[in-house]
Amino acid sequence: MPAPHSRSASTSVLASGSQVQPIQTPNVPLDRSLLLMSLAEEFFDAAHSIAPSVTLSRTGENVEVYEKLISTGLACLDTALSHVRLAPRVEANIRLRYAGVLYEETENFMEAEIALSKGIALCDRNHYYDLKYAMQLLLAQFMFKKSPKASLKALDSYISNAEAYQHISWVYALRFERAAHSLESSSLTDYHAALQNLRSIAKLAGEQNDRPIYMMASLMEAMAHLKSTGPESMEHAQRAIAAVWAYQLDSDNRIPQLLGLAHILDVACSLRQGNPTVMINKLKLMQTMMDEALRDPTWSTTSNVIAIPINRAQNSSQVVSPDTRTVLGIGNDGRDNLMLSFVSKKDAFSITYLLCGMVFLHRNSTSDQKGFKYLETGLNSLEADMRAPRASSGVLPDCIATLQWRGQIMCYLNCYMAFCAAAITDWATAKGHIEKVETTARDFDVPLVGPLGSVLVYLTGVYYQGIGDLDTALEIFQGKTFELPAETGKTNMMNSADQVERDIALLAALNSLWILQDGDRKNPSRNTTLIARLEPLCKSHPNKDIETAFNLVMATVETHPAAALFQVKNCLRAALNGAQTTANTQFLCITLSVMCNRFFSNVVGAQAEKSAQAASVQAQKSGNILWRSVADGMLAQCYEVNGKAADAKFTRDHAFKLAQMALPDI
Repeated sequence: MPAPHSRSASTSVLASGSQVQPIQTPNVPLDRSLLLMSLAEEFFDAAHSIAPSVTLSRTGENVEVYEKLISTGLACLDTALSHVRLAPRVEANIRLRYAGVLYEETENFMEAEIALSKGIALCDRNHYYDLKYAMQLLLAQFMFKKSPKASLKALDSYISNAEAYQHISWVYALRFERAAHSLESSSLTDYHAALQNLRSIAKLAGEQNDRPIYMMASLMEAMAHLKSTGPESMEHAQRAIAAVWAYQLDSDNRIPQLLGLAHILDVACSLRQGNPTVMINKLKLMQTMMDEALRDPTWSTTSNVIAIPINRAQNSSQVVSPDTRTVLGIGNDGRDNLMLSFVSKKDAFSITYLLCGMVFLHRNSTSDQKGFKYLETGLNSLEADMRAPRASSGVLPDCIATLQWRGQIMCYLNCYMAFCAAAITDWATAKGHIEKVETTARDFDVPLVGPLGSVLVYLTGVYYQGIGDLDTALEIFQGKTFELPAETGKTNMMNSADQVERDIALLAALNSLWILQDGDRKNPSRNTTLIARLEPLCKSHPNKDIETAFNLVMATVETHPAAALFQVKNCLRAALNGAQTTANTQFLCITLSVMCNRFFSNVVGAQAEKSAQAASVQAQKSGNILWRSVADGMLAQCYEVNGKAADAKFTRDHAFKLAQMALPDI
C-alpha cells in the first residue's frame, strides 16, 4: 500500500542519515551541503515514486504522506541555504531546485520569488549565465500565475538580453514560453504577440539550420490558428503545417512526436473544413504514420517530455549545462536539447482514436458502425491503461493533471459514442454513455463546463427528444445553457471553444423549433421571430452541416406569413447540396423525405414513386430506424395511390415494425 511504503522510505532515509556520522574519520570533513542535498533528493524521489498510486487513490492519508515527504525535502534544502556556508555555484543550484519544487508542488509564490531573486543576483555576480536564464524562466512562470502582464513584460526583457548576447538556445526557450503564455490569454493583442514570437523562432531556426525547432514553432502556430475562428484561420493553419511537411523526410531530424502532431493537426483542420474526401485521405495518412510510430522506441509510451535538438553555437558551453537539463540539456550527440512537455505515445493514440471516430461519425457510417468501433477501442485502451500497475514516478500535481486530461478524453469518447447510438435510434445505449460521461467526470474531477458541458447537456436533450419526452427535451434546449448571443457581431473575437458552445446553442434552438411544430405547441408568429434571430447566425455558417440543418428547418417550419413555394424549394435545394457536400447520410435522408412529402404526397406517376424510393434507400443507408419507418410509410402510400396494393401492404407492415422498434413505449 502507498502509505506504509512512503513511511518506510522516509524511515530508511533518516536511518541512513543517522549512521553517517559514526563512520566519519577525522581526516574526511563532512560535506553538509552535499548531505542535505542528497537527503532532499531522496525525500523527493520517495514522494514521486508513490505519486501515481496517490493520484488514483487520492485518500487524505496518502496525500498527507506525499506532502510530508515533499516538505521534508524542502526543509533540507532550506537548512542548506540558511545554515551552511555554500560555494556560489552550489548555492545557485540549491536555490533553483528549491524554487522549482515550490513551483511544482506548492503555491508558495512569495518564498519562491525571494529564492529566485537572490539566486539571479548571485548568478549575476558570478557570471553563471546558464543558471540565471533557468531562474528567469522559472520566475516568469511564477509571475504568470499572479500577474500575466508582468510575466510577459519580464519575458520580453529576458528575450532581448538573450538575443543581444546571441544565446540562441535560450532565445528559443524564452520565446516558446512567451508564446505559450500569450496563447492562454483571450486577448487579441496577446494572440498576435504569440504568433509574432513563434514566427521569430521559425525565422531564427531557419537561419541557424535548427529544423526540429522550426517544425515545433510551425506546429505551435498551427495550434494557435486552430484556436481562432477568423475567416482565414484554417488557411494559416494549413500553411504552418505545410512548413513541417517540407522536412518530414529529413532522416537526421526525424522526430516521430512532431510528425504525429502534424498529422493530428492536419486531420483537425480537415474536420473544421468539412470536406469528407479530404478528411478520409488525411486520416489514412495519420493512421499510417501512427502505426510506424508504434514501432519507434524514441517515442516513449510513458514519458511526457520531448527533447528537441539544437545545433550548438560557439558560446553555448557557457549557457547550457547539466544543471539546466530540465529546460535545456545536452544530448548524446553534443547538441543542446530543448525539453518540452508533450503527450506520451499512448495518449497520442487516444487522440487519434477520437479523431477517427469523429470523422466516420461525420460520414454517418452507421451500416458498419466504424466510427463507434474506433471510439470504443480508444475508450477501452484508456480504461485498460488506468487499470495497469504504475511503475513510473512523477510529480503529484502533474500526475493529477494528466489523469484529469485522460478523464476528459474519456468523456469526449463517450459523448461521441452516444451520438453514434442516437444516429441509429439506439436510445438505451445513448443513455448509458451519457451516464458514463457523468460518472467519469465525477471520478476524475473533470469540470462539466465549456464545450464538454454543452455537448453533454445537448446530448441529454437529444435523448429525451428521441424517446418522445418532448416536454423535458424542450426544457433542456430552451435552458440557460443554450442562450443565444445578444449580438451577432464580433464573431472573429471568439476562440474555438466559444464557437463550439455557440454552435451547440444554435443546434438546440433548431431542435426546439422542430419540437414546437407538434400539436398545441405550434405558433407560426413565434416561429417567424425565432427564425429571424437564427438566420444571421446560421446562414453562410462556416460549418456546412449547421447551414444545412437551418435550411431544413426553413423548409419545414410553418411561419406567419407563410413562406413562398420558391423559397421552400430554394431551401431544400440548398439542404440537398449541403448534405451531398459533406456526405451526411442523415441529412440526405431527411431532405429527400421532406421533398417527397412536400411535392409528391398523393401524386400518381413514376416521378413520385422514384422520389419515395430514393428517400427509402437513403434512410436505409443512414441506419436511423425512425426515419426508415417514415420513408417506408411514404413509399407505401405512394404504392397505394399508384394501384400497387401488394407492395403497399408489404412496405407499410415493414414501416410499422420499424416504428415499433424506434419508439417501443409509444
